[in-house]
Amino acid sequence: MSNESKAVLSSFSKRYGPEEKNGWACREIDFEAEKGKITGLLGPNGAGKSTLIKTLCGIQYATSGNVCVCGLTDFTDIRRVTGYVPETPELEENLTVIETLRQESFLRGDSRQSTDAFLKSAMKMMDLSDVASKKIKALSKGYRQRVSLARAVSFDSKVLVLDEFSGGLDPAQIVKIRKSIKKLSADKIVILSTHHIEEAESLCDLIYIMDRGTVVAKGSVQEILKQSGRKNLEEAFLSLTHGGD
Repeated sequence: MSNESKAVLSSFSKRYGPEEKNGWACREIDFEAEKGKITGLLGPNGAGKSTLIKTLCGIQYATSGNVCVCGLTDFTDIRRVTGYVPETPELEENLTVIETLRQESFLRGDSRQSTDAFLKSAMKMMDLSDVASKKIKALSKGYRQRVSLARAVSFDSKVLVLDEFSGGLDPAQIVKIRKSIKKLSADKIVILSTHHIEEAESLCDLIYIMDRGTVVAKGSVQEILKQSGRKNLEEAFLSLTHGGD
């Protein structure tokens, strides 16, 4: 598969403080996600998952190593092709739902014709038609998260990055949106960061387990079970991370 259909980190490291104070969030990580698959990052809090995905989104720079997303290495270019859904929605309170989505598409430089098509698809996918004219400040947490997801696909994004996306969603919404994410992965590089083992197991084709800033296992669920010698993903996760201390 060509680089245009992949997101790749090579020997990626990120440090937030002096090296002598052990300020490393990630150390020497090799990572690859490709279109047609959902790639998961599974790990306990503080494992380095958010650092890694923010780098893949072009939000922050690597301290060392190489970052290539859809054949792009400039972080400004990477941001233009990436739809990012943070754990806590970052939305302008006084905009309506439709204004929020139109603004995102406009800022990405989409044409009016393509904007209308993407907005219609995003609204339908996240079931937002009944709140299209409501301001963000009037919405519940669950609706805000759905708007955040819709915004990430309201333009011609090549990459969809989800950071603990299911917070605030009820069980029925989670089931529906998981189906939408599966569908989106046919045409996008989809990367999912989570600390919920069941979510990673049900959604992801390829899983990277992280702990203390490094990758401790990668592969399909069955491959990770074989590597770890465990009977299920929960046991494997606990044996591989400090969650099992």
